[in-house]
Amino acid sequence: TDSFGGALIVPILISFLWFFGVHGSSIVSGIMTAILLSNGTDNAKLFASGNLSLSHGGHIFTQALLDQFGTVTGAGITIGLVVYMLWFAKSEQIKSLGKLEIAPALFNINEPILFGVPLVLNPVMAIPFILTPTLSMGLTYLAIKIGLLPLFNGVYVPWTTPPIFSGFLVGGWRTALWQALMLAMTFFTYLPFIRKYDNQLYKEEQDNLAE
Repeated sequence: TDSFGGALIVPILISFLWFFGVHGSSIVSGIMTAILLSNGTDNAKLFASGNLSLSHGGHIFTQALLDQFGTVTGAGITIGLVVYMLWFAKSEQIKSLGKLEIAPALFNINEPILFGVPLVLNPVMAIPFILTPTLSMGLTYLAIKIGLLPLFNGVYVPWTTPPIFSGFLVGGWRTALWQALMLAMTFFTYLPFIRKYDNQLYKEEQDNLAE
């Protein structure tokens, strides 16, 4: 619960369960939340005393790591996917869903595309759906470990808090900047997969029009 392995396994489990239509975020949080909030409370005490560091017992894996770097903009961190859907998609199905999802994504809600694209039971999209949050949490864990980012200060941010702002609240400007970088990364992890799927849908739409 405070290891690099844990920071990889948790997002994998969340996306894996969601792939089968099961609310992975709720199931995993039911097990992890109490532990992660406890880790965050320890960090908050250390932060208040001016001793927030790994050497004083600070924790890397807190609720903030999961919420701000594992499920931000929704399970699978799908904001990069939404950007493609809005501005680069060819198929009408993908374009229309992008318009529907952009506002909820800013508040970390993405059920419209989980079931609308869909990402659930979609083998083409399963790889980036699992890979993206795993990369985000794993890279953030390592960035904190080597001192590139500060330990999170123990502030508990409601899960609907918009990205960048939430990163600033839990770790200051460096964390907000890093969160923006991780969100930008999601566009490129989803790109080859959604482009392939979008072309497939576009061809089907054109065939239906021809008929």
